[in-house]
Amino acid sequence: VDARSFLRRNGHGLRPPSGRCSRERGFPSPARFIQKNKQRRSPPLFPQQTSTESKIRYRNMLPKNKYFLLNLYHILNDGFFDAIPVLLTFVVLAYGLGEKEIGIVISSGTALSTVAGLATIYFSNHLSPLKILSLVIAMGGAGFLAAAFSPNFIFTGLSFTIIMFGYSIFHNICFSYITIHTERNKLGRVLSDFTALGDIGRIPFIAIAGYASAFTIANIAGWKFVCFSFGLIGIISAIMLLRFSKNDKLAQNEHRSHQSGIPSFTILRNKAVFLSLAASVLNAFSNEKIFTFLPAFLLAKGFDPAIIGTFAVGFRIGSFLGKIACGRLLDKFGAKSVFIVAESLLSVFLFLIIYSNSLLFIMTIAFIIGLLTKGTVPIIQAIITIPFQNIGRYDEIFSINSFLRGITNILSPLFFGFIASFWSINIIYVIMGIISLITILPMLYFDSSSRVKE
Repeated sequence: VDARSFLRRNGHGLRPPSGRCSRERGFPSPARFIQKNKQRRSPPLFPQQTSTESKIRYRNMLPKNKYFLLNLYHILNDGFFDAIPVLLTFVVLAYGLGEKEIGIVISSGTALSTVAGLATIYFSNHLSPLKILSLVIAMGGAGFLAAAFSPNFIFTGLSFTIIMFGYSIFHNICFSYITIHTERNKLGRVLSDFTALGDIGRIPFIAIAGYASAFTIANIAGWKFVCFSFGLIGIISAIMLLRFSKNDKLAQNEHRSHQSGIPSFTILRNKAVFLSLAASVLNAFSNEKIFTFLPAFLLAKGFDPAIIGTFAVGFRIGSFLGKIACGRLLDKFGAKSVFIVAESLLSVFLFLIIYSNSLLFIMTIAFIIGLLTKGTVPIIQAIITIPFQNIGRYDEIFSINSFLRGITNILSPLFFGFIASFWSINIIYVIMGIISLITILPMLYFDSSSRVKE
């Protein structure tokens, strides 16, 4: 066999002594030789990015300084939100009003926040995430300052409603931004730490609002002084974040959605999206108000009201640890498996607490219920994003999810309160346990490999 013909047929060449290539003598050019050998022997370091999913997968991860800011302002946002019911208690006392006015303000603010969450896409189309967060915090600060100088209860109630306006938008933006910039195998841990730190923020703001509002400072009602202090903190914090976000151009472009300002509910036609949101709504219906009725449940069993505070602390500690633990289990075993196990165990312990009469046993079960109730929060956030991994429109799914869960959280207390008043409080936990089991059904048919098409 002629050696030169053999080498030419197999795509190889020999370098002539002169350093030049001669097509007449059968030697390929150096460029052609290098190109053929690249294709034959050297696969690329990364696969060719031919889809949006590939582009999303290899985006820059979330910088530590921005993740720190998201957590810091999450503490501030949740602290503002949870301080409002405490402050309202002192406001209605000052104006000689009652629980009805508290309920009206809280319900109005929650409803407004739920609807405003649908505008997440509009804000993300025009502003970077950090700019949106600074706007939300600034509105909270302005609302507190307005409440501090309010002349009557109506003005105070409207001011508190303004503070609650951006609650859902804040979380939708943060969840979307974190999901885009986090590797999928670490998403559970990052989301769980983020949600858990929000719970930490509630404690100091609630404590300050509760203790400081009880005193009169320089002939000024304590709650007005607290509102003024919170308002200054909010405005100053918003200005600092806005200054930091001036060069936040890259984050703005990456986060921008290609859709209109309002999310389209037509995505519910996708089976995976529908099943994930159904599980989320059922989870909210069975889990979110467990703690709301537990103090009344203890009193109905004849226990001393003095133990309710200890019980509440135990439940909150369980909730905090549950978020951290379930997030890490999510990364190891997958969101679907961890969610099914958590909801199954929750239903079992809800049934157990009904028939328990031992205080120690009930406290232990309440701690475990706290673990499982709030532990599913990062799991749900991870599950609803699975169908959107190829297009990255996470702000859209988080907006719809917060809207549906918000409506559920508004209606479920009315439903359970009606049930408790006509039958007994035990029936509430029977229903919650049954719904926890039903929540598993959408996940049994959920396909983790299904994706929404662009």
